Amino acid sequence: MQNNEHRILLIRHGEAAKSPENEDPGLTTTGHQQAHALADALSHRFLRPGSVNLVSSPKSRALQTAIPTASAWKKNVVEDPAVIEIPSPQGLPLKERGQWIQTLLHAHWSDITPAQKVWRERTIAFLRQLGGTPGSAETTLVFCHFMVINSVVAAIKGDDRVVQFHPDYTSCTELSLKSGELSLVSLGREKSGGTRIQ
Repeated sequence: MQNNEHRILLIRHGEAAKSPENEDPGLTTTGHQQAHALADALSHRFLRPGSVNLVSSPKSRALQTAIPTASAWKKNVVEDPAVIEIPSPQGLPLKERGQWIQTLLHAHWSDITPAQKVWRERTIAFLRQLGGTPGSAETTLVFCHFMVINSVVAAIKGDDRVVQFHPDYTSCTELSLKSGELSLVSLGREKSGGTRIQ
């Protein structure tokens, strides 16, 4: 068990070029601009980037959001499936995923399928072990997704609602990890207008 505090920033990816036919879309032109603006903001916030680790979901939209920061800091990005977006129910066609996600916005974590519960547990377990080795970085930036962020915030708050808030593109939700326990420091910037993830 660790004793020192470790900070975690859950960073939502930039705007993605999503469509019903593309399982792994990259960023739009606006999304790339957002990623570069984020890199500038993070460089001002973290004056010692050597003390920061970078982790990303394997999805293109998350990796492309991380790349400008990694390039500016000359650091590697560790891809980890533990922070990938929530999986669809088994057998659900890709073209129906969008509607399923919109339905999920009004659901509760206690109602989700076993596969999604395993996904959520793995995500939280992964975050709880960050920064646990002697001499490790002080902060980890995790480039991830809407549902990842909401699942973690809900677990910390003990709130069964799937959606806790609507994090905007490239917003940073800050967590504190101490002695293996996560706590919420601050929610990221919230997206204004509408309730749709996209």
